[in-house]
Amino acid sequence: MDFFNSLDLKDVGLVVAFLVLSGYLIKSNKAKSNDGGSEKVKINIKEKSEFKTKGKSDKINVEAVREDFDWLTEKPLKSYPFKDSEYKLTMGIKFLEAKDWLLIEDTYLDRINEKTRIVTNSHPDYAPDKDLRRSTVFTSEEGNSAIREFYDIVTKYMCDKYPMYFIKSEDQIYNKITEEYIPATSEGVDDPESLLIALTRTIEEDFIILLPDPTKKDEPYGTEYFFKAGVFAFAAGFDPIEKFNQPLTCIHGPIPGYEEKLKTSMNRFFDRLKPGEFVSRSNFSIQTHKKLYVDDANKGYHLTQEELDRPIPYEDLDFDNQVHYRSERQVLIKMPKTKATVFTIRTYLHPLSQLKEDPEVAARLSGTLLKFPDDMARYKNIVQPRPAVLRYLSEISKA
Repeated sequence: MDFFNSLDLKDVGLVVAFLVLSGYLIKSNKAKSNDGGSEKVKINIKEKSEFKTKGKSDKINVEAVREDFDWLTEKPLKSYPFKDSEYKLTMGIKFLEAKDWLLIEDTYLDRINEKTRIVTNSHPDYAPDKDLRRSTVFTSEEGNSAIREFYDIVTKYMCDKYPMYFIKSEDQIYNKITEEYIPATSEGVDDPESLLIALTRTIEEDFIILLPDPTKKDEPYGTEYFFKAGVFAFAAGFDPIEKFNQPLTCIHGPIPGYEEKLKTSMNRFFDRLKPGEFVSRSNFSIQTHKKLYVDDANKGYHLTQEELDRPIPYEDLDFDNQVHYRSERQVLIKMPKTKATVFTIRTYLHPLSQLKEDPEVAARLSGTLLKFPDDMARYKNIVQPRPAVLRYLSEISKA
C-alpha cells in the first residue's frame, strides 16, 4: 500500500532551492515515475578538494542482487520482533551478512520523497513555521570526516548491490529510480551537509553517526559515544535535536530501565564492535496516526496520571486508516577509517488492519501488549489506546 504521493511542483522548487544553498549547481525537470512523478536533479561536481577517503572503507564486499530484481515488486520485510511472553528489556542483537544491510523495497520512492519533504520544510502535514530541517539534519566539525567516509561506503554499496539502478561514471552516480545524479564520491564536495542531503535521496534509512568526544571525557557519561552527525527524518516520539551531541545514555535516557539494565552492555558493545561487522536489532510500537516524523506523540512519559486513566474509546479509532504498526530495523556498523559507529534505521509503518492477513501475528502482538510493564507501556504511549487495540486484535485474530 502506498502511503505517500510523489513530490509536486512546489516541493521540487523547495528541493532545488535547498540543494543550491547546500553548495550544488543543479538542473531540474519533471520526470514520470510509478507514482505520478518525482523531480529529476542533476548535481554537477565542484573542483576536487584535498580530502580523499582512504583506508578500508571500500572493503565491504557485497554481491549484486539477481538480474531480474524489480524494486516495484519487492515487498517489505515483516518486522515483528515480539513474543507472547513477559517483556524483558534486552539489546536483542543479531549479526547480519553484508548483503542484508541496506535494502530497496517497493516503498523506496515514496519514502525517499517523504523524507525530502521533511528535510526541506515542505511537508504539508506540519506547520509552515516548523523548522523540520533543523531537527533532522545534523553536522559537526568532529563528525565531518565520518560523514564523508559513510557517504563513500553507502554509495559503493548501492552501486555494487543494485547495479541496475545505480550507474557510476567517473564523477557521478545516476539513480534510475529517482532519475537523479549524485557525486560518485565525497571528493570535491566542500559542504558535508550536501552529502547528507544526497544520501537522503539515495537510501530509505535514517542514519546516526556516533563518535567518542575527548573534550567531554570529564563530564558525566563523557567516555561514551556521542551523536555527532546524521539524518533523523523519521523520529518516533522526540525531537532529534534534543539528542544531538549527547552521549548514548542521554540519548536512551527516557527508556525505562536503560541505565540500570542496558547502559554497561551497550557501551561495551560499542567499544568492541569491529569494522566489517553488521549487527541488527529491532523495536516496535503502535501509533494512532500515520506520520513518519513524530516529535510530539508516540511516547507517553509526559502524560499525567489523569490522562493515562482515560482510555481512548474503540469507536474513536480508525483501524483501517489511522492506527498503525511501527517497527524500526536498526543496523550498527563501525567504519574503519574514522572508527565512528553508525546506526542505520529503517522504519516500517503499516495500518494495523494489515494484520488481518496474519492472525497469528495479531494474536502474538495482543499477548505482548497485555504483558507490557506499566512503565514501558507508558513510555511507548500504549496505555490509552491499549484496550481498544486489544479488542481489535482479538477480533482479527479470530476472524
